[in-house]
Amino acid sequence: MRRICVYTSTRAEYGLLRNLIKEIHEDSNLQLQLLVSGTHLVREQGMTIEEIRRDGFEPDKCVDIGLINDSPAGICHSMGTAVSGYGKFFAEYTPDLLVILGDRFEAFCCATAAQVCRIPVAHIHGGETTQGAVDEAFRHSITKMAHLHFACCEAYRRRIIQMGEQPEYVYNVGALGVENIRNLKLMKQDDLEKAIGFKLDKPFFLVTFHPATLEEKSFKTQFDQLLAALDRYPDHKIIFTGANADSGGRVINQMQKDYHKAHPEQCLVVPSLGYLRYLSAMKCCKVVIGNSSSGIFEAPALKVPSINIGDRQKGRIRAESVVDCYPAEQSILAALKIIHGHLFQSRLKTMSIPFEKSGTAKRIKEILKKADLKDILKKVFHDIAY
Repeated sequence: MRRICVYTSTRAEYGLLRNLIKEIHEDSNLQLQLLVSGTHLVREQGMTIEEIRRDGFEPDKCVDIGLINDSPAGICHSMGTAVSGYGKFFAEYTPDLLVILGDRFEAFCCATAAQVCRIPVAHIHGGETTQGAVDEAFRHSITKMAHLHFACCEAYRRRIIQMGEQPEYVYNVGALGVENIRNLKLMKQDDLEKAIGFKLDKPFFLVTFHPATLEEKSFKTQFDQLLAALDRYPDHKIIFTGANADSGGRVINQMQKDYHKAHPEQCLVVPSLGYLRYLSAMKCCKVVIGNSSSGIFEAPALKVPSINIGDRQKGRIRAESVVDCYPAEQSILAALKIIHGHLFQSRLKTMSIPFEKSGTAKRIKEILKKADLKDILKKVFHDIAY
């Protein structure tokens, strides 16, 4: 049986990988290995390993990489710990193929260890650009260490080939997150209220804001501007979900808590809602606000508008339901005005989704299952004609 190892280190990426993990687990010709790490093992980030276990998946290995300090030096230390821990896992479990999704520094470390240990890598969501974050470099680095590539649209597939990857190993399969929404029974608003213990008796915003690691304005200044804009909507409620483990994430999380203390009846702060409650909240909310990729991928699939702040997602293809703005109070307010407008609302239901294909998880699983791995480590650079 082919041993397929799936790596997960964050709540967001696990939510995307969940159906693929299920497909691999239920295939009698495949053996699932689950490597869990990163923020899944951090209590202040929601200890989301419990969500994985509630889904019926027991990790083969948990690798704690010591995410106790989100300064640049602290993250560098965690990266060193990660490469060492993942290398030990590969030596013990010897997977035939490793599946990695996205662009996080933890994922980069896992791909690095696999490269040294001669484990072929299958990379999901390569070819994209996020010009406001260091994740841009991590994503493209993973692409160069990967051997099978699963892009979410044709433009990204072509970019991976442009980077020198062999066309026959690059697939346009659509986005797992969009497919998940089509297959998941989301909660009604009443059930969501009970699950989170927060009354949603007014229109509400769903806010997820992460540090934009390459932008000129500090993440603290940017988040201050967002909070100032939210102050102008006292007739709306707010659900804040926690920032990720990038440098500055803890500062943003503390700012959320401070805002909650000043507005206890208006807002809810949670480290992680989990994929079901998060998507259910997205479906019910007035607008998704922040700089998370979920506003680019999942929100359009639910026909929910999103306001994308700053450059963190700059370069990504987006649906018309996404309104971009600067990380400044007046620009955010202008975006909110557009979204509340009659013309925008009337067009929302007919806006197209650029990342949707049927059977995404199953197609990825079948390729992982049937791909010829003989000599796949001997990569040849594919030159394109200018």
